[in-house]
Amino acid sequence: MLPRNNRRFKGRKYNQPRAIMPHASDRTTMLNLGRLSSFRYDIKEIMRRYEIEEGAARSVMASVIAKSSRISIVSAMDYVREQEKSGAYPREALEEICDLLDRFSKLR
Repeated sequence: MLPRNNRRFKGRKYNQPRAIMPHASDRTTMLNLGRLSSFRYDIKEIMRRYEIEEGAARSVMASVIAKSSRISIVSAMDYVREQEKSGAYPREALEEICDLLDRFSKLR
């Protein structure tokens, strides 16, 4: 027989209540990274449809993807609205991009 180790952690006893772990952070809606390639394709199609110049389109796409995947969908939508107010693209493109962000969002 092996000697018994009495000093090791034995775990929670059956009659002790489970410890409730506090949530580290609240869940927010973010870009679903599993569908990132589909999102990129769709946002490029929107940019082509409204004939937005390529340099502006690339910077907007990169910023939208970064903000929506790292911060939240809401911050990405705010950025898109700011860019529309500055005249980077028309109002219709703004609505389509916001709809696209809603469609590709996920709670994380």
